[in-house]
Amino acid sequence: MQRHRDQLLAALRAQDRAALQCAKQAVLRAAYGPPDTPGTPASAALRAALRDLSWHMAILRLPRHPAGLLER
Repeated sequence: MQRHRDQLLAALRAQDRAALQCAKQAVLRAAYGPPDTPGTPASAALRAALRDLSWHMAILRLPRHPAGLLER
């Protein structure tokens, strides 16, 4: 759980759209993928927490243009 959260926050801090997309996909795979898939948590409680994180991350978006480019 912490690893996924850290990846999301790092992508936001770096304003890296590709990294944010990859981090979101990793959370979705872990939360909603088949339980027997490697890397998928076995614990139902952890899967529920990841599902909750997936709803919160749905609003995470980076601007299409960095703020510095808009001021010129």
